[in-house]
Amino acid sequence: MVKRFLSRVMDCRGSVMMEYVLIAVLIAAVCLIAVIVFSRSVGGGFITTSRAVSGDHTQAAEKQSKQQEDRNRDAEKARTYSESLSK
Repeated sequence: MVKRFLSRVMDCRGSVMMEYVLIAVLIAAVCLIAVIVFSRSVGGGFITTSRAVSGDHTQAAEKQSKQQEDRNRDAEKARTYSESLSK
């Protein structure tokens, strides 16, 4: 019984498949994080563009300045976080 268990534990046939699964999971996680991080700026860009094309220039300009403020605030948070990690 113990020999049988040890032979299954030492068997490496499934390890390659597991490595591929781990790589796929990591790629999916990176894609998900990228979508979460960039969704607000991309979505806001589409809204600003649609307002500018429709002729509503004042709202488009206001939205664009708000997006710039949001990006600057997010960049400052990222910089602070990065500095805290390097200490």
